[in-house]
Amino acid sequence: MLEPIVQRMLLTDKGSVEAPAGTGKTEQITLLAGELPGRWLILTHTVAGVEAIRRRLRKRQVHGEKTQVDTIAAWSYRWARAFPVNSGLASSWTAQSRDWTAVMNAAASLVESGAVGSILKASFDGVLVDEYQDCTVSHHRLVKALSQIMRCYVFGDPLQAIFGFGNDPLVDWESETIKAFPLAGSFSTGHRWNQAGDPDLGMWLIAQRPNFRAGNFDFANAPNCVTWVQSAEEREPRDLKGDCFAKGMRDGHTLSVLHSSVNDAGRAELAKFIGATTVEPIGGRAERNFYDALRSLTGTHLVGAVLELAGSGFAGANAAEKRKRVESILNNPSRMRVPPTPAEFALSNIARDPSLNAVLDALNCIALEPGVTLVRPELINGVRATLRHCVENPDVQLEDASWHVANTRREKGRIIRNRSVGSTLLVKGLEFDHVVITPEACTTRHHWYVALTRAAKSVKILSAKSMFSV
Repeated sequence: MLEPIVQRMLLTDKGSVEAPAGTGKTEQITLLAGELPGRWLILTHTVAGVEAIRRRLRKRQVHGEKTQVDTIAAWSYRWARAFPVNSGLASSWTAQSRDWTAVMNAAASLVESGAVGSILKASFDGVLVDEYQDCTVSHHRLVKALSQIMRCYVFGDPLQAIFGFGNDPLVDWESETIKAFPLAGSFSTGHRWNQAGDPDLGMWLIAQRPNFRAGNFDFANAPNCVTWVQSAEEREPRDLKGDCFAKGMRDGHTLSVLHSSVNDAGRAELAKFIGATTVEPIGGRAERNFYDALRSLTGTHLVGAVLELAGSGFAGANAAEKRKRVESILNNPSRMRVPPTPAEFALSNIARDPSLNAVLDALNCIALEPGVTLVRPELINGVRATLRHCVENPDVQLEDASWHVANTRREKGRIIRNRSVGSTLLVKGLEFDHVVITPEACTTRHHWYVALTRAAKSVKILSAKSMFSV
């Protein structure tokens, strides 16, 4: 059933709803798409978000012809590329440039020009935009232009605005969003926690929103499902091991430990100590740095880069010992008393043959060694898939292969193990039974809110004080 707030919003041609985490935003969007007459365009920001909406639509048996669900970026690119004269999108633009602001502004220019107004009116009866708090100034420009042509309703939560996009800042919810799309109201029922059988957590999180919005946090007076543990502001991953568990954890439950958003190596080390795996950004910095090494290094320097990746991505890889063994294989093979292992032989082969196939072989051999386990599966498997794509398609460049693999991974969605280490930026939009928040996980009130609302059953906070302001 549509919420009364949504029904009230539908009395006008444009509007917005503030939708706190866990209050049924996606459900309301899919209900709208199914019940409103005509065909509706539904836009969100990520491929995972697109798939989540499509799953809900299929569950509700909404006919596919009633909706088009897409990311804002992909939809904008197709329209801007199809009408380059009116959009002004340069023919030289490529996705590898990562300049999506140019695409958004091109799409906005196209819609504003009026050149495609009749086509849009014939194609859609309205547009629904999800996660509007993550819209930038250029996104907002496009959606406002669309709202001049068709009905337009946006859903978002300003407390979850944690992403940044460089020179294209997030649009301000108070001064810009609700000015363009009048606010109909805010959802206030914690459906996520009600369904999980822990309504107290949901009621507390929703009741505390005014305090969270002001940057005030009080864990001393929280319900029993919220545990505060006094902790130093900075702790080594090894020292956090004893606190990274959740009371009430059962077989099949999921636990996410949220750690620093900027220290991916620290997250990997913490995962090793607690027997977890990491959540990684697709095509993230560690992956890009490794591809740079593949393009620029040779000989033992390249071997070192492969071992650095293996040491970070696997537990039990013994990268330092392997480095010494490889040096002996290359420099003094006759003095080695213990024959090289398959992994050591493959690594030494990289120094002689710095090919992508040799690197792939070495990583595969390391993965098969006894006692070696994957700690950063998304990173290692992404690298291996990229190398494999290059080996199987010799004419494909490394950069193009990595882009292809990244897009495939986005479309398939990520698989997160029951025990994971991530950050607020990486788990936003995801849900876990239990969450542990380390002292380095949150830097702003928005990050704190996102971290707290990832849990369906319990939250443990490690911080210096139980009451503080940020």
